[in-house]
Amino acid sequence: MIKRITIARSYGFCMGVKRAIGVAEETARNTDGPVTILNEIVHNDAVVEDFRSKGVGQKFAVKDVDEGTLIISAHGVAPSVLEEAAAKGLRVIDATCPLVSRIYDIIKDVIPQGYHIVHFGDRNHDETKGVEGHAADKITVISSVEELDQYPAWEERKLGLTVQTTMGLEDFVLFQKAAREKWPHIETFDTICNATNKRQTAITDMAPDVDIILVVGSKTSANSNRLAHISRLLCGRGELIGSAADINEAWFTGEEETLERIGVSAGASTPDFLVDAVIERLRELSGGSADVVEQEKKKRKPRSAKKVG
Repeated sequence: MIKRITIARSYGFCMGVKRAIGVAEETARNTDGPVTILNEIVHNDAVVEDFRSKGVGQKFAVKDVDEGTLIISAHGVAPSVLEEAAAKGLRVIDATCPLVSRIYDIIKDVIPQGYHIVHFGDRNHDETKGVEGHAADKITVISSVEELDQYPAWEERKLGLTVQTTMGLEDFVLFQKAAREKWPHIETFDTICNATNKRQTAITDMAPDVDIILVVGSKTSANSNRLAHISRLLCGRGELIGSAADINEAWFTGEEETLERIGVSAGASTPDFLVDAVIERLRELSGGSADVVEQEKKKRKPRSAKKVG
């Protein structure tokens, strides 16, 4: 029987997601003619479907957009994509997260100074594709510590390290340590989103006090998947669910284990109404008797990654 539901102190929409959705909604509301979002405005199925229901189009390549207004998602794109859109005469509205744009600014600043960028990120993620597209011949994307062995010592190169905004902080610290061992001269530009860090540390602090953590988010969301991964590592049980409909009642009624203390968090692209519905469903499963509490705030030590520039 569920006895307590603990809500993470940091969860749900981050600044960049709120901004992107707001930009897209305002554009759709005030624009005559077709409006199309390139890729997913944010990686959440409910948000994407909401825009579709309002008549906003979605395409995954500029070549498939013939006219009207094109909205760039929160994850950003390569400059070549913007150039292609301009060449087709499309009106472009850029909803790129400012923290992603900050990576672009760093790249544009340091590459002319002779730096080669090592970017720690998922090479298949929209954000990483956009970053790499800013200077493909001067950026090397590496997705894991294990991949470092594939690269030379690069003693003659000025190296700078950037990171996908939604990568795990602990993963980045480990990668940074290994990168510095391989390339002692590499300089770090810490570009992890602070909201990502807060959501991950909330999970870390919550894990010892709960029996299972439910992370509300879409499978396409990198940060939601990472929160679920951290939950499984530290709590032993972590489930990524898209909505309340994905809650399996058997998780809380099985004979082999007792899950009485439930933690709830959500990825940075997950709207509040999905989280509220999950909490309500958990209360129903408890027969209305579960206590719903907010996780206490806790002071954290400053992150260890060095900031340069």
